[in-house]
Amino acid sequence: MAVTAAAAALPLGVVPFRDWLEQRDRTEALRVEVEALEALNRGYEERIDALGTDDEVERLAREDYGLIRPDEEAYAVAPSSRSEQGIPGVWPFGD
Repeated sequence: MAVTAAAAALPLGVVPFRDWLEQRDRTEALRVEVEALEALNRGYEERIDALGTDDEVERLAREDYGLIRPDEEAYAVAPSSRSEQGIPGVWPFGD
């Protein structure tokens, strides 16, 4: 009789324990995800802070948009040889 009662009560203890294990694993996965998102947010905050400086705005204007100051001159320099242009030096492209 006691064995039957213990066998009947066993699923009542197993189900909550299994749920607890699943919840623990899910909590750990969420903790890792939150840490990754916080690191990403820190990177965004650093980028936002950098964009608040004149030096960063000027760097982006020069590099990304090719802008110059009004008192400057910009020159475009062509590649010096065909190999730098990605053109093979054999017929019909070469000399």
